[in-house]
Amino acid sequence: MNRPGWRGVHDVARALVAGAIVWLTAGGLGLAAEPVPDTLWDEPAFALYRRAVDAFRRQDYAEASRLAEQAIARYPDHVLAHYLLGQAALATSRWEAAAAAFANVVERYPGALAARRDLGTALAQLGRTEDAARAWEAVLAQRPDADEVRLRLAFLLLQAGRADRAEPHLVRLAEQGSTVPEVWTALARLRYERGELPASEAAFRRAAELRDDGRTWFNLGVVRLRLDDRPGALAAFERAARHPDTREQAETQIKALSAAGPPERRQEKAGKRR
Repeated sequence: MNRPGWRGVHDVARALVAGAIVWLTAGGLGLAAEPVPDTLWDEPAFALYRRAVDAFRRQDYAEASRLAEQAIARYPDHVLAHYLLGQAALATSRWEAAAAAFANVVERYPGALAARRDLGTALAQLGRTEDAARAWEAVLAQRPDADEVRLRLAFLLLQAGRADRAEPHLVRLAEQGSTVPEVWTALARLRYERGELPASEAAFRRAAELRDDGRTWFNLGVVRLRLDDRPGALAAFERAARHPDTREQAETQIKALSAAGPPERRQEKAGKRR
């Protein structure tokens, strides 16, 4: 049964609700009207991150860091913003900040190999050799073909006096056909120190093929002398003499070899002395 006056009450209620919606939409409570983002990518944390990326590309690292920090404040587990913060710190040689940012990424996303690689770089710059080595070894455990990381690890260990741990990485790089001359010169020195002269000669020769370097040619000449390969030594010293930093040393060796003469002449002199 309809009660008198109820229809009019309902009409008034509907009008009041509609008016309230219009009033709120127009900011009737003094609140800013902030529309719902169209996509997750338009949410403030990600919008700030996109602006941070743009700043980073402009090499405005201070602005990139500021925006990344704002994005993290909105979303503390924003691994992309943490990673960008680390990249900006690396670009400005702020190693502590970089290490902290990349550690935050790894903590939230343990499978982030790029973050582990860059964490190793920051730690190496801080002189934290073992921590850096662990970071890079973790990358290699998942990606044995990451030659750039293996190269960094090998030379980090060499500089720390850990040739025993560095050599397997150098050997792996050499077996993969590395075109980095330093890989071959490092192997050549290690083999020379152990008296493995043929292997040392081969490694120095490969390094010289990859880069025309005076010190490499000179060292190759020294190894060939110890192998009693005087023509090969002379050829190496002649190449070393073309470089200003090794010219004087190389010319001294060339003169000594020329004075000694060919093997037949040396044998003749030795016979006369007897």
